[in-house]
Amino acid sequence: MIQKRKMESIIAIVPFLMATVSFATSANASEHEGGSDASVMKREADGSVNKKEFMKHHEWMFDQNDKNHNAKLEPDEMRNLHKMVSKMHGRFEQEYGQKK
Repeated sequence: MIQKRKMESIIAIVPFLMATVSFATSANASEHEGGSDASVMKREADGSVNKKEFMKHHEWMFDQNDKNHNAKLEPDEMRNLHKMVSKMHGRFEQEYGQKK
């Protein structure tokens, strides 16, 4: 039962992660431009992010939050992930703003 609940939590977070697109564009992003640092998604010239970069970044996010390295996110690890994503959203909005 607990295993099923954990799996449902993981499945529920996948669309959320997919929706985060490129919110890792922080002020220090310029330090990493052109590099292979997965903490920052490499953008195309038009500002888009390809699937490979998107997935690499989100795998990095998962790994950063899987503190006990058991290949799953416990509830406290999920809370930390949500905080991380929220900060990324804020930085993205500061840099790009909302289109109307």
